[in-house]
Amino acid sequence: MQTPTPFMSKVITPETLPSLSVVSFDADKLLFNFPESDTILRSCDFYEFSVLNFYIFHSSPILGEHILASPNTDVATSLPIVQLPETGSVLFSLLSYIFPVPPILPSTLEQTMQLLSAAQKYNMDVALIHIRNHVALQEPQFIREETAFLVYSLSQKYELRQEALQAARSTLNFSPLIIEDIGYKHDMMPGAFLHELWKYHDRVRRNLTSDLEEFKTSRAPYILNGLQCTASGSPVDNYITSLKKTPALFDLTKFHMSLANPVQGQSRKGHSCTACEDMSSKEIRAFWVALTAVVHDSMTRAESDLLLLGEGTNFEGPEKSSNQSWSPTKYIDMPNADVILLSSDLARFRVHRSVLVASSPFFSDMFSLPQPSKNEAVDGLPIVHLPEDAEVLDSLISVLYPVDPLIPDSDEKILCLLSACQKYDMVAIQSRIRAEVSRRGLLSPTGAKAFRLYAIAYRERLVPEMEAAARLTLDYPMMFEYLGEVLRSFEGPALRNLTHFRQSSKLSLISCFSLLYDVPFNIWVDCLSIRKDVHPPWLNDLVRSKLLGSNGFARPLFKPSSFRGRYLEALQAHVRKEDCSYCMKTHILKGEDFCVEFESELAQARNIQCCFDESYFQDWT
Repeated sequence: MQTPTPFMSKVITPETLPSLSVVSFDADKLLFNFPESDTILRSCDFYEFSVLNFYIFHSSPILGEHILASPNTDVATSLPIVQLPETGSVLFSLLSYIFPVPPILPSTLEQTMQLLSAAQKYNMDVALIHIRNHVALQEPQFIREETAFLVYSLSQKYELRQEALQAARSTLNFSPLIIEDIGYKHDMMPGAFLHELWKYHDRVRRNLTSDLEEFKTSRAPYILNGLQCTASGSPVDNYITSLKKTPALFDLTKFHMSLANPVQGQSRKGHSCTACEDMSSKEIRAFWVALTAVVHDSMTRAESDLLLLGEGTNFEGPEKSSNQSWSPTKYIDMPNADVILLSSDLARFRVHRSVLVASSPFFSDMFSLPQPSKNEAVDGLPIVHLPEDAEVLDSLISVLYPVDPLIPDSDEKILCLLSACQKYDMVAIQSRIRAEVSRRGLLSPTGAKAFRLYAIAYRERLVPEMEAAARLTLDYPMMFEYLGEVLRSFEGPALRNLTHFRQSSKLSLISCFSLLYDVPFNIWVDCLSIRKDVHPPWLNDLVRSKLLGSNGFARPLFKPSSFRGRYLEALQAHVRKEDCSYCMKTHILKGEDFCVEFESELAQARNIQCCFDESYFQDWT
């Protein structure tokens, strides 16, 4: 018979519960009740753990307070039951670091982060140290190139500073950060976390640029006893310069390679780098120690400003409306009203139940249910609490009644209004609002605000507005530097989907440019400049440098309206240089049709389907 251990657990009504996430243990061996236990800890997924208070109070005063304050008791054992927010697998692992049993780490990365977060939350300092030491011994390493972004994101979510700093430093292997890459690989990182990571990378680069320049000019020559290995263009200078752009190159092996390769390369040419050859091993070690101190200091200063944002954080804040505050209108108190809508900011709107029922199946179903008691009414009218603020409700009510609609001033409020219609199943009302917004030319932001509009529309599941905003963003660069604080508005896979759309639009344009070499656009086949190539060099240059070179993420996507000017510029330069009468004549006879038809092709290529349907939201809850 197996001897009970101080740590056992049991499962409540297992037939009604989802299966427990697999940890490194056999669940059957946990179905015991320790006879001397003092308390039952219950996980959020209803796993119960019978524990001894002695170990709990010794490890965590916070959990001890929970036990003392617990109002519930188990009917069968009369033991106090403490409900905890952790899952059974995480709670089991946590207790394995408290009780005298072999410690067990969860099987997934996120559960491990939840374990660290729980130990931190309950002030289990000793257990937290043991967990981190255990994690550090894992193979492969917990924080590595493949997991750096995920660990960083989870560290932000669970507010684990030590892991966030380690992961952030590991992401320097991907420096510089480019949205085109990040959007594909790490689609679920909230925009606020990603913006904080980009700021960290930017601080590291700026610190290294100034610190390494000072080191190279003042300290390095002294350490190297006057050798010229830090002169411009020298191996050491090139290595230091490379660190400013790519901090991941800071590695002793790579440093030695930077010294060896130039010397070997110059020796093969019959020359030698005497400065590098004269560096003794002692000087190299001294140089590396000093360089290490500079680099670490630069990174440490950058890390000191890294913020932990926590789950659900969006620091960008709401867009400011042109109106400083909402002022009540006549729609706040409709005559003969029979219900009150209470906004999130406690404004009361007296409206008619029949109007709400006629416009919304949601309200129709709600009013068919038993109504609230009199103490939830004002002046005899029942109160319905709604999450929208007064400005949005005011606009919504104005559209429900036969009066001039009040459309909000700000883009964000318009989207909130459309979202409210969607939430309350007001299909016809939503269509009317969209028509009014289109008639007034609203929801047409410029610059970085176009990206913000897309992010908010994505968050509110407003597919038409999301698609329209995505097309607007093509007219602007999609870079961290350009987006700035707007990046904090992005949630879920919104950034990945926008990145995919931009990349697809770019590829569509590239494919369109290849049409210039086919019928009916290959009208330049007899150009005088054609020799070996089957296409005129000036046309090749136009496509490669002037057209394709302007596409991507660092610049706006090429606009069809820009083609004619680029084409005429390239053609005129060619005619002046080559005195090509054929191309001049061809342009006079066919140039206008050529431009009109190809601009039409470009417009179609740029207007690809966004494919932002409801399936894009299924993995984001």
